[in-house]
Amino acid sequence: METKKTAVIRHIGKRGRGKGQFMSPCGVAVTLTGDIAVVDTENHRIQIFNENGSFKSKFGSKGCKVDQFNYPLDIAVTTQNRLVVTDSVNACVKVFTIDGQLVQMCGGDFDFPYGVAVSYDGYFIVTDIFKHSVIILDPEGSPHHSFGGFGSGVKQFDHPYFVAVDQSKQIIVTDSGNSSIKLFHFDGKLLRMFSQNDFKLINETFLNLQGLCLDGDGNTIVICNSNIYILIKNGRLWEILTTEDGVFSPKSLSYSPSGYLVVTQYDTGKRHELTVFRYRQEDFRSLNSAQFYAISI
Repeated sequence: METKKTAVIRHIGKRGRGKGQFMSPCGVAVTLTGDIAVVDTENHRIQIFNENGSFKSKFGSKGCKVDQFNYPLDIAVTTQNRLVVTDSVNACVKVFTIDGQLVQMCGGDFDFPYGVAVSYDGYFIVTDIFKHSVIILDPEGSPHHSFGGFGSGVKQFDHPYFVAVDQSKQIIVTDSGNSSIKLFHFDGKLLRMFSQNDFKLINETFLNLQGLCLDGDGNTIVICNSNIYILIKNGRLWEILTTEDGVFSPKSLSYSPSGYLVVTQYDTGKRHELTVFRYRQEDFRSLNSAQFYAISI
């Protein structure tokens, strides 16, 4: 198989506080209608762009009111096209309509919620980097169960950042401090773990794992050490985006069925943007000969 490298389609935004500008953009999600919703963390708001990168709307401001944010971090889309946001310092998860109307707020069990994903049947899966755990809420926002705790064991976490959930309700977590990706049953039973040796990075002792998402075939796409990898469902890892492709400091990413990846990026200088890359999921279908989700350890 000859893998075609993805390429930059467009750059969206720059550093600033105006509409269409960002201060440390973090979580990003593609809505059911193809719009791009991005968490503009240090501007304490959500911004919406159309598929072509044109600004559409924004909502939120800094504060502790129900319709405000205090360092929001991640975002996910429900099957009703609602936006689920982790409001980290306010220690809650908030659900909004696409035009910014609050419809649900879940709190009380978080110390510092970070990553969020939503299952097909409406459960909220949230990482808490102070509790070093994954917390699951039912569709009404009530606690359902949780798993994890601080440590370096295979079923423990050290600052779990981002999370995804597939159509089988299997949960995938970037365990940042332990330099690993961990896959769990919905109930918290570990299925498999990918760590330093699996990435085969020469002369690197720490994996800086950040955002992850699933493509339309259920493969995991993950940010690692400022590159972007695909984790094929049979367990093989492939590097698909590097600095040569326009990756400079990626934070989070989202897949669109229209054939692209949108990636939030920012560095210590003036570059704060969304970068849209072309993505051909058919390039990886022939590699899937087995389902690694069936493996338990």
